[in-house]
Amino acid sequence: MRRGAGSGTALLAAALLAAACGEPPPAAPVEPRATWLLEATQLRVGDVASLDRLVVTPPDWTVSPLEPPAAPDGFWLLDSESLATERLASRWIHRTRLRIRAREVGRFTWPAETVGVEAPEGEKRQLPLDALEIEVVSVLPEAPDRLTPFGVRPLPEAAGRALLAAAAAGALGSLGAVALALLVVRRRRARAAAPREAAAGEPADSRARASLTRAREALAGDPERAANAISAALRHFVAERFGVAAPARTSEELAAMPAPFSLATRWAALVALLRALDAERFAPRADAAPCAQPVAELLDAAEAFVAESLPPAAPR
Repeated sequence: MRRGAGSGTALLAAALLAAACGEPPPAAPVEPRATWLLEATQLRVGDVASLDRLVVTPPDWTVSPLEPPAAPDGFWLLDSESLATERLASRWIHRTRLRIRAREVGRFTWPAETVGVEAPEGEKRQLPLDALEIEVVSVLPEAPDRLTPFGVRPLPEAAGRALLAAAAAGALGSLGAVALALLVVRRRRARAAAPREAAAGEPADSRARASLTRAREALAGDPERAANAISAALRHFVAERFGVAAPARTSEELAAMPAPFSLATRWAALVALLRALDAERFAPRADAAPCAQPVAELLDAAEAFVAESLPPAAPR
């Protein structure tokens, strides 16, 4: 059984290579095949990669759409896209692309599934799509002496000016190194504040309200921890309730993307709330932590957003 699966993958890879190199198709009839194709053999934490589902069929066959699976441990699924079919003389190549982001170090398995195909005469088949082993490694060995945080992206011009103004008003040049160290610590604490794995079947709004309640308990003693918890609760709630990959994107990336249909009227307010939380969490400042009063107001706004997102029949 294993030998057959390996042979099928090898034949599919050979067919794709021949197509790419412009070689004439073989005379033998094409047997439908399916496989996963990852653009890199090894990923680093934080990398965004393309994972393609490739299906090779005889001409005029159709392939069932890919229902994106739940991302396995170690990854976020960012989006999916059906690409144009490559129509060669002896075969058609159907490609669906998933964009994934690695979030943990280790060896993981992208799950196996089946692909439905149909011949022009009406014959239907289910093709096996074997599981794919993926390794995610740390970025630290590549830069052991690096002192600045990873993952920094250029800000939009207006946001960049605001950040520079806040830094100039909040700290002197002699405190720049201290501000940078505080930024690294705050980002690590923000990741640690992410909600733990929820019990199966628990509604997303219940988990969000529980996380926001814990944030309110931490508000008086540790406003920075509370701000981290509020941001994490909102991002996970939006991901579970509306299918938006908010935990995998910065607030700047969220602001640049089109408003999801289910959040069309409230998207701008949500992004503004997440940006205000980022300002409390990450803005360079000479003092140790944000003040409790603005964080409390942001917490009130987060609780109102969750409450307004409940279905009409749900208890409030």
